[in-house]
Amino acid sequence: MASLKRILLATDLEPKSDRALERAVQLAHRFDAELTALHVVDSNGGRYGCLPLHHVEGELQRHILAASGGAGIRAQAVAVRGDAVEHRVAGYAGLWRPDLLVVGLHQRDRVADLFLASTVERIAIADGTPMLIVRDKPLQPYLRVLVPVDFSERSRSSVESARMLMEEGCIHLLHVADLPDASALDKAQVEHDFRTVLGPQGDGPPGGPAGGVGVETILLTGSPGQRIVGLARQGRYDLVAMGSARRSGVARALLGSTASEVIDALPCDVLIGGVGMGMGSGWSSAPAPTLCP
Repeated sequence: MASLKRILLATDLEPKSDRALERAVQLAHRFDAELTALHVVDSNGGRYGCLPLHHVEGELQRHILAASGGAGIRAQAVAVRGDAVEHRVAGYAGLWRPDLLVVGLHQRDRVADLFLASTVERIAIADGTPMLIVRDKPLQPYLRVLVPVDFSERSRSSVESARMLMEEGCIHLLHVADLPDASALDKAQVEHDFRTVLGPQGDGPPGGPAGGVGVETILLTGSPGQRIVGLARQGRYDLVAMGSARRSGVARALLGSTASEVIDALPCDVLIGGVGMGMGSGWSSAPAPTLCP
């Protein structure tokens, strides 16, 4: 299984961004990964616009050390000046090739404020960098993860990516068929496809453990975006892993005019792209997941 070696944190140093920093530190500590914290100073002013860059880097270091476990990881702080924040972040992601890019939602709050759909495409497709968008305070590792899949070649790596970020808990694999109802579905084929996505673990009964993490499967019909958001809201998930955006997968279908709306509507953290791989679910006719034991 892949592992994190390099994590890039893009932060605006606002209070709510500390959630992304805390999650990045937590992951760096767990995987013994190197963390680089990047802040783009607005050349037109802003809170840190008048400070020398080394002073801003000192502030970044202070934030890292203030986070739980921050003193025990390998970390560096980098501050640069620029007008287009998203292009700077994408550029450094392409230069450093991190295994994971971690960003936070701005308190003012739409993803479009800082990371537009076009930026998600630039980072996740052009640079191939997985992006973890942090919304919640990381009080614990991820325990309940929703993974929408379309049974493409990258779907199996989606499951592996979600599992890698978990220590225990349950993964709910979701397939949404863009049909008015389930009458036209070949349920036996769908069940087979789910087992294929699970890989060797798919030989066992759905709901069984996969690498220490429970797995349940869900099949729904309708609009993928609406179904993903609706299920995420009612299912009390810690993370939604959207899948590979580079060539295929659920995220690819959502990227574009509605991408930021879908991401913004999700009530939890979002992973776009596959950690260490690409990124990209058993069978249940119920509209809500079966809880893992």
